[in-house]
Amino acid sequence: MMERNDKGQFEAKYRLEENTDHYEQYAEWVLLNVDKETTQDRLKAGVRAWLYWCEQQDVDPLTVEEDDVRLYIQHLQRDNYANPTITRRVASVSKYYHGLKHNAEAEWKLERNPTTDINLRKDYDIKNTSDYVTVLYREGRKDIIALGPDKIKPLVEPENIPGSNPATRTRNELIIRLFWQTAVRGDELSRFRYGNIDWDKRDIEFRSAKLNPEDHPDLYYRHVWWEPNLDYLMYRWKESHREQMNPNAGDSPYLFVTSQNGSEKDLYRMSPSEMSRIVKRAAHNAGVQEPLVGSGDDVKQWLYTAHRLRHSRITFLANDANDDEGMDLNSLRMMAGHAKFDTTLDYVKGDWETARQRFRTATPEEEQTF
Repeated sequence: MMERNDKGQFEAKYRLEENTDHYEQYAEWVLLNVDKETTQDRLKAGVRAWLYWCEQQDVDPLTVEEDDVRLYIQHLQRDNYANPTITRRVASVSKYYHGLKHNAEAEWKLERNPTTDINLRKDYDIKNTSDYVTVLYREGRKDIIALGPDKIKPLVEPENIPGSNPATRTRNELIIRLFWQTAVRGDELSRFRYGNIDWDKRDIEFRSAKLNPEDHPDLYYRHVWWEPNLDYLMYRWKESHREQMNPNAGDSPYLFVTSQNGSEKDLYRMSPSEMSRIVKRAAHNAGVQEPLVGSGDDVKQWLYTAHRLRHSRITFLANDANDDEGMDLNSLRMMAGHAKFDTTLDYVKGDWETARQRFRTATPEEEQTF
């Protein structure tokens, strides 16, 4: 099987013998017709996998038919490839034959793309989001994809935490878990200040990354909280590992600092992009990272990102926390820093059975009115 690296590129595990010329010809076409380097790499790697399969099945890639492509899809399913991966692979095959059809220098002319009548959604029930929960879809807006706690927990398993030493791993685990527990944005977490933490109340005050004080004075500075199960990690970082990471940490007001090789000008503050890479690396280590691809087979976004943890936490608190009762929505709005209540409502699942149960809970028999 072929594995994908953290950039979404396929490692060259497929050694071509008979179809090398076909691959090299297509690679030249891609370089001339596709601008983005990462897209070039994905297209070429996806076609390499297809041509390798053709070799193994003794199929001539220049005379394939629709049934051959369908056999390839079934092969991917049998090997338990994730739905987004299958989507990307088939898109690469389609691009390959599109390229051949429009390549004036090709030695032969393709009359029909063999993938034309294949619909992954209808024919194979394959969707880019696989079993991930689509919370929101409205005209003019993208899907908000949320992952349940069971999907996120692998990121903080000890073997998946990035880092070459205990201090780095403590910091990185804490970053991932705070992204989940507090539902903050990356820019906000990077600006958590050591002096704005109430350790006894598990309370962190910080400045919003998106709102201004004139329009939203009540949300410009807001609070988030962590759960008791994070106490040990918080104190271990505070009492020892923070200064092990950087002996100059005492000179920085920020909770999360880089190593001593970091920028003294920025007071060793970790950047949001550094934090986001930690989440992606943990997901890659856990073997759960998947690209959510666009129609052009380019990665529009990754499944596991720092911001995805924010969406996932808000969704969980709105619907599933407190034995499926959910958190009070106005309190959740304040915690999430939503200027409009409608933004918070977007995360609430529309379920009449849940509405009925919550009505009964809110109107117990002993508190009936009239």
